[in-house]
Amino acid sequence: MNCFINTYYAYTKFIPTDIYPVQYGEEQCNRNHSFGPCVRSNYLLHYVYSGKGIFQTENNTYHLHKGQMFLISPNQLTYYKADDSDPWLYRWIEFNGSMSQSILKSVSLNESTPIYTDDENNSIGNALCNIISSGEMCFELLMQKFWNFIYCLTDGEQINTVSNAEEYIQKAETFIKTNVHKKISVSDVAKYIGIDRSYLTRLFNEYKKTSPQNYIISLKMNTAALYLKNTNVSVTETAQSVGYYDTHIFNKTFKKQFGVPPTTWRQKQIWEQSIIGK
Repeated sequence: MNCFINTYYAYTKFIPTDIYPVQYGEEQCNRNHSFGPCVRSNYLLHYVYSGKGIFQTENNTYHLHKGQMFLISPNQLTYYKADDSDPWLYRWIEFNGSMSQSILKSVSLNESTPIYTDDENNSIGNALCNIISSGEMCFELLMQKFWNFIYCLTDGEQINTVSNAEEYIQKAETFIKTNVHKKISVSDVAKYIGIDRSYLTRLFNEYKKTSPQNYIISLKMNTAALYLKNTNVSVTETAQSVGYYDTHIFNKTFKKQFGVPPTTWRQKQIWEQSIIGK
């Protein structure tokens, strides 16, 4: 039997707060290969793809086979060992974050019940394999694959994170308003908050009834309109003041929101003010 081990790490410049992967990998174990007893600082899920082995906690011993998964919780003393005649091949993912416990709870995984059996289609195993087989990747792509794994694990159930969601929206709005004069992207906002871009988009669609991209554009155009109405700065300077360095793109975006180009809009405002002043 060819034994091997591959481990990959999630490289990121920021630490998300909801749920995030730390490392992931795979191992075809030798006979009687064991790990522990030891304690981990994060959550760790091992999925058995072939062979057999045992997983021990302080109170129980579990015999596992293909299609089963075992959970190691933070600060839990555990030990696991490959079978002496049919050693297992497993893949694992280590993760943490404030959503971790609620996600695991939704599928009845905890220290007391650490074993989970996959469905007949092995959907969870396939989703985890999709992560491992990709090796090291950019964090954004890893998070997409990781969320797909979580979706398969929970069978698409909606996890209750309302309080976190509202906090993320508030942080996003504050960041966008503070940086309205800069060229910012949805990815910039997501990184600042510490969540995945696709998750941020989902939150905005649910709570604000618009995408974060449209929210950014709308705020920039409304801010530009205030400049045009209340100052004498040129259209080019106005565009730059809200992070647009291509005047043509700014004019096109402004017209899409207000129906007319910025120069026409300003002239209309001047005319309306002159009528009111008479």
